[in-house]
Amino acid sequence: MKHRITTFLAFVLMIATATAQGEWKWAHYWSGQDGSYDAYYNYITKTAFDNEGNLYAYGAMGNNPVYDGEPFEYCTEAMAGGANNPSILLTKFDTLGNMLWSKVVRSQTEAAVPHWLEVKDDRICISGSSSFWGSGSGAWLYFLDTLITKAQIDALPAEQRKPPFKAYSRWSFFADFDFDGNLLDCHFVETFTREKLLQGTDSVQLAYSLCPGIRDAPTHWDREGNTYFFTPFQYGGAEENPFTLVVDGDTNRTYNLFLPGSTDEYKSIYNAMLYKFTPDWRLDFGHLLVSHTDGIATPYELTQDSVNPIFYCYLTGLSFDEEDNMYLSGYIQLALCTEAYGVNLHNYPVHIWWDDSHCLTIDDKSSSPQANFIIKYNPDGQVVWSNQVYTMLHAQTSYAIAYLYQNQVYENYLIVCGDAENDDLSSIYFDMDLGNSVDRFSQSQELRAYIALFNKDNGMFVLSSIIPDPSSSNFVFGRAAPAAINNQIVAFSRKANLIGLARWGIDGSFLSFDPCFSRPQTMLGSGVSTVDENGNVLVSISMKGNMSFSEDVTAHGNTANSSAVFALYHDPRFSQPFVPDDTVGIDDYYQNRESDIYLYPNPTHGTTTVCGYMYGYQNIELYDLQGRKLGNLVENGSQIPTLDLSPYPAGTYLVKINFARGISVTRKVVKE
Repeated sequence: MKHRITTFLAFVLMIATATAQGEWKWAHYWSGQDGSYDAYYNYITKTAFDNEGNLYAYGAMGNNPVYDGEPFEYCTEAMAGGANNPSILLTKFDTLGNMLWSKVVRSQTEAAVPHWLEVKDDRICISGSSSFWGSGSGAWLYFLDTLITKAQIDALPAEQRKPPFKAYSRWSFFADFDFDGNLLDCHFVETFTREKLLQGTDSVQLAYSLCPGIRDAPTHWDREGNTYFFTPFQYGGAEENPFTLVVDGDTNRTYNLFLPGSTDEYKSIYNAMLYKFTPDWRLDFGHLLVSHTDGIATPYELTQDSVNPIFYCYLTGLSFDEEDNMYLSGYIQLALCTEAYGVNLHNYPVHIWWDDSHCLTIDDKSSSPQANFIIKYNPDGQVVWSNQVYTMLHAQTSYAIAYLYQNQVYENYLIVCGDAENDDLSSIYFDMDLGNSVDRFSQSQELRAYIALFNKDNGMFVLSSIIPDPSSSNFVFGRAAPAAINNQIVAFSRKANLIGLARWGIDGSFLSFDPCFSRPQTMLGSGVSTVDENGNVLVSISMKGNMSFSEDVTAHGNTANSSAVFALYHDPRFSQPFVPDDTVGIDDYYQNRESDIYLYPNPTHGTTTVCGYMYGYQNIELYDLQGRKLGNLVENGSQIPTLDLSPYPAGTYLVKINFARGISVTRKVVKE
């Protein structure tokens, strides 16, 4: 118990005395008119560094845009006034914060939505959705340095009217640039729904983009030139009608997908889709995220579809490793339709199946509104493993909720971050191994930010950590992305009106919370975008009002409309490998930490828990005092090490803990 008290006091001291070790270098913002009081058109979707330290910000901006308070001129040609719709903006900055170039997609009549940004070794890749839906002769679309008018389209022969030079068309685009902003390649995908619309005497399919109106549509461009696209997906229409994709307006690249689901022409199915396009932009596959469900099975449901998909999919993050395996994070919400349909749609446990052998399990009503998942896909789109964040109520009066945001691959781990909230009568687990007597994450406190590490090869839970906080004001992330470099994990966090950087070691030890600035008037979203090897952290925020990062670095945003703010923070600690406790190296650090391991309670009448640093342990064995092995107490390192000695007679035993690093630690335990 003394060890626990000492550790807690150290955390308290760390929070109380933490001060920012770095400094803010610069900040910029763009703004524009919003559609309504709660339609925030100015935000940043993704940011990134290239190998030379240049920075890229990709997001949306409103009508009549300004950059750092000055009118933002992106087109030299005359453009007639259009509806107040958000447009897409891609910008490049040097390390001093000077804008080098920008690219814009703006439709006169409909929204342009940014989806994803990746910076590769030799190019910049973006995905987004837009349209040309104008009917008048003055209608226009501004697409990546080119102004396209309805008059230009009408003058083209019919066979040449392909996106973006095509009226009454909605599409998703995938564009590649070199580092000077030159467009290298661009492809367009139109979709046509299963539903039919009567036009005169003809029944036609409705035209949409791959993900109409969806902001979070993770995309990955692999080393072989393939493109992967993940998107929430809503579709209706009868099963016998195909869902159709057309690539670049090419009839030779037209694909019909026959999807399971509704037999009712007017009922919508909610799911998500994974697409893979080959380097020559042919569809390799398109399949649903959820293949089928069980536990959502009622007479109402079964009469209208074959997959029981009364749920909603949200995709929050995508990262990939050197072999182009992909790690998708997100959550599913079960539709609560008891009142609407007079039936209970949920027969627990509910299983949301990704394929025939991997699923998301919901066995508690607290998990129904926010069932968080992580899925690893190989480059062929097959599920390698899946895991989840799980909540459980232990009493009718208890509560628990968890959020999972973005993820990042670092070395052998997948790092995820999120917020979690529960009370004394509920638990939060980072997998479905519910047989453990010690919870993965269980606190009698308010909303807390957490990080969790999983083994990227097999998906097994490794460790989790929160930001310890002795005060009543607690930390949250809110759409934050974890960044990892040099054995450190960094995440952008908020405590009441204080914004800062939370920092952990890769072993899960909490290091510091560095206050950076006060929360602006209205902060709409935030996140650490990335950290580079020079110790630079690029932070992005969507907000209303003014922002003061430091005495010399400010962003004077618009109080009437939202603003997209991005700022560069430099901290020399991130540029050096993290080696805590003034040890010589990371191996020395591991050895010192393992010496802190102890068993509690000890003596025990039955069970005892291994406490202390258990990072990377493989298994736990039991021996008698003569060195004879009696059995394995834990077969692998995926479980919390609570040991059951009840099958053994009273006496003294040796507990041997084996680590993947080749180190073993032995402790005595007394069974009474």
